[in-house]
Amino acid sequence: MMFGRLLLACVCLTPADPVQDTYRLVQVPEEAHFAETFDSDPLDRRWVQSKAVKETDAEALKYDGQWVVEEPAAAMYPGNRALVMKSSGRHHAIAAYLHTPFNFIHTPLCLQYEVRFGRDVECSGAYIKLLTQTHLLRLSQFSESTPYSVMFGPDKCGTSHRLHLIVRVMDSSNGRNQEIHAPQPVDDLTVYFTDRQPHLYTLQLYQDSRYEIFIDQSLISQGRLLTDEVQYTESPDSQPESPVSGLGVGSVAALGLELWSLSGEVMFDNFLLTDDLKLAERWTQDTWGQKQPGLLERLLIATNSRPWLWGVYIFTVGLPITLFISYMWPDKRFGPPDQDYYYKKSDDPQPDRQPGRDQPDRPTSLSDYGAVSREGARRRETQKVQRKSDLEVENE
Repeated sequence: MMFGRLLLACVCLTPADPVQDTYRLVQVPEEAHFAETFDSDPLDRRWVQSKAVKETDAEALKYDGQWVVEEPAAAMYPGNRALVMKSSGRHHAIAAYLHTPFNFIHTPLCLQYEVRFGRDVECSGAYIKLLTQTHLLRLSQFSESTPYSVMFGPDKCGTSHRLHLIVRVMDSSNGRNQEIHAPQPVDDLTVYFTDRQPHLYTLQLYQDSRYEIFIDQSLISQGRLLTDEVQYTESPDSQPESPVSGLGVGSVAALGLELWSLSGEVMFDNFLLTDDLKLAERWTQDTWGQKQPGLLERLLIATNSRPWLWGVYIFTVGLPITLFISYMWPDKRFGPPDQDYYYKKSDDPQPDRQPGRDQPDRPTSLSDYGAVSREGARRRETQKVQRKSDLEVENE
């Protein structure tokens, strides 16, 4: 009952237009291998857009999709900017070097970022690649053939909603690279592509091949990559020149997005690559945490994809109110003390009718019954005489 009253009060007091809060800028941690908020620096200060050209036309760019840094059109937190893949039906590619190379040897790998699909997405990738460190790496020539060590993130085409985790490892028997594809999560991922809300994707990868995948800080998939059930596909890349770890993941030198989108308007924000899970927790709280809505707002947002929740909310609020009214009103305990219905359970039994009211006194003895009968007979005789006199007057 108390929850119902609270929910009703919150719904009644919620303003039609949400109050905008100024976004608090986040300090980039120097100990992270890579961290980017897009809130202060211009795009071209750190990020390199690919200039790779098409094989069939040396004059035409292969990746001609537009990248911009801007605030979302419906920004609830002024000052919070993000990287946006703008163009529809185009290939996009952009990358940035890490602050320090990541050597996946003794510490875990934590990669996370936010994604928001701004339109009705039909076919679009939003995954990220950790580019392998080689002497051939040139971000200006970043393409689908650039070697990568880890690929992670959401991807949708048609009715397929997927979350990729692909790790390239070295086969010790022949020295060639192979791709390990983690199984798809069992949960339905549709809502993360259709609700037009930003979602936080987090990968934690460990040296013993264990992995954990979170969406909005909720664990949706976990397991081991080096098992008999994983899917192996041969990679076209040659063996990386940098040393490899026990899992076979090469040293990472850069982070990149190499994507195609039919609809465009895909937003990316708050990239982080680190081997410090405590640092990742603080980063999450400072970035993702300060933008999260309160309880009421989350309840209302949930109805966008689950309209039937309105019935649950109405029932939750309406039932306690109905029970309260039916129990407390009308209630004889609240009536004025000089009225008939005012009595307590502890009072003496009361007669149905009391003397002095509209009804005459009831007889209480046999003699009283006789007196009442004689009085009634005299009244009936008087009425007959009166009716007879009326007839005589009408006949005259």
